[in-house]
Amino acid sequence: MEDYSGRKPKKDGIKAHKAAQQRKGDWLGRSAAKKERKPQREHTVRLEEDFRERHTAREPRYAGGEQPDREDRRKKEAARQKRRQRRQIRRLITVGALALALILTSLLVKAAVKGISKKTQEAKAKAEALELEKKESKIKEASAVITTAGDVIMHRPFLESSTYYNGEDYDYNAIFTYMKEIYEAADFTALTTEYALTDGNYSGYPNFCSPDAIADALAANGVDMCMLANNHIYDNGDEGLQRTMDVLTQKNLLYTGARKSEKDKKYIVQDINGIKVGFFNYVYETEVVDGLKSINGIAVSEESENLINSFQEADPQSLYNDVKEILAGMKEEGVEYIIAYMHWGVEYQTQENSYQDAIAKELCDMGIDALIASHPHVIQPVDLLESSDGKHKMVCAYAIGNHLSNQRTEYMDGLTDGYSEDGMVVTLTIHRDTKGKITLEKADFTPTWVYHDQDPDDEYFILPLGHPEEIKEAAGLDNIKEDVDDSLERTNGIVGEGVKKVQEALPLEQ
Repeated sequence: MEDYSGRKPKKDGIKAHKAAQQRKGDWLGRSAAKKERKPQREHTVRLEEDFRERHTAREPRYAGGEQPDREDRRKKEAARQKRRQRRQIRRLITVGALALALILTSLLVKAAVKGISKKTQEAKAKAEALELEKKESKIKEASAVITTAGDVIMHRPFLESSTYYNGEDYDYNAIFTYMKEIYEAADFTALTTEYALTDGNYSGYPNFCSPDAIADALAANGVDMCMLANNHIYDNGDEGLQRTMDVLTQKNLLYTGARKSEKDKKYIVQDINGIKVGFFNYVYETEVVDGLKSINGIAVSEESENLINSFQEADPQSLYNDVKEILAGMKEEGVEYIIAYMHWGVEYQTQENSYQDAIAKELCDMGIDALIASHPHVIQPVDLLESSDGKHKMVCAYAIGNHLSNQRTEYMDGLTDGYSEDGMVVTLTIHRDTKGKITLEKADFTPTWVYHDQDPDDEYFILPLGHPEEIKEAAGLDNIKEDVDDSLERTNGIVGEGVKKVQEALPLEQ
């Protein structure tokens, strides 16, 4: 091939390399003989030999003229195949050994972890058992007595009678003279207050606006809590609702069924002698007025509609949803016994209706321990309900009547035949043992009757009839024997069978 670079073509091979080295030595003015030393000559010889070996290996397979023996090639190829197979087998054996070692290691680790886990679980179980023992040893045996009375209704005579109003101030303490001992004998006493506490402009039926003096009398005679979810709590609108709660707080009276703001709870959990008892209270709603929910036919403002615990008879599920949230909140607070107070039913009916039955059964299924209700102004039956799974029982008093009112037989136009003069006080004795088990040990149902005298002016006493002969003597009231006997007969006729059923089931584990 012709070279167009203007330079002479380089000589190939070792000779060309040596000639170039010789020229380079001459140019530097050095002798080629002096330049080449023995080590350099030996290195050059090795390079030549390597060069020949490489080029010889690249010569055509039949260079030299003689074709290699095919049998030898096959043998060599077979030998190479065997060597490759042996190498593959060694690799497989190595990989298998590593995998087996890994599996064995994994199994050993798992066994060790399992052993540790088992020991850990055993240690945890022992620790939990010890913790439970410590907890049980710290649990103190305790008892709590809770008394509940019915509706307190401030009719007009309580506002106008000179017995209670001296022209400047009201004083209602005398009304509770014979009940004070029962209130104070309990560790906690609650009742329903069917009125709004207002600053003047007092009135009786149909809008009950009452003086603060009634709250003073309740607090002074041993009442601890008022149920506000009733059909007269909104008789003075938003102002009356808020003021009622403010006054009760000032008088150191607890309340449930209404709340100051939506941030407040719909229930209360009270520590009573070391036992945490939960209470909640609901009232039925009436028909919607101008698109707003109503209580006793009065439209409740948007500001207050969520401040009163209420439910629609046609939509009990909304009530159940509320109760689920309440129970969850109570459990977080460590509640041990739960009482539901319902304001429901049909006025002057001495038998509960179907919707009362349905709600009571559902509340029992939800784990409520006792249900005590009011509103009909008369007493309704007592029963012991059992949950649908048979694991829980609930004491149920469908209505416990009026505690204080002016609904006298002579004023009722034959509606009640004396039943509106009767009431009932329910007293529950709850016990907790050192293991934390809660038991309803006692359930007492004390009949009451409201005495009324008009000479010289309207005067009222609430008389407990648990021991009628004693109260007749203690009261020193003339001509009450027949009235007391009639009241007892009316009450026992309604609740006698249910009271017996409850008391025969005691003590009742909750």
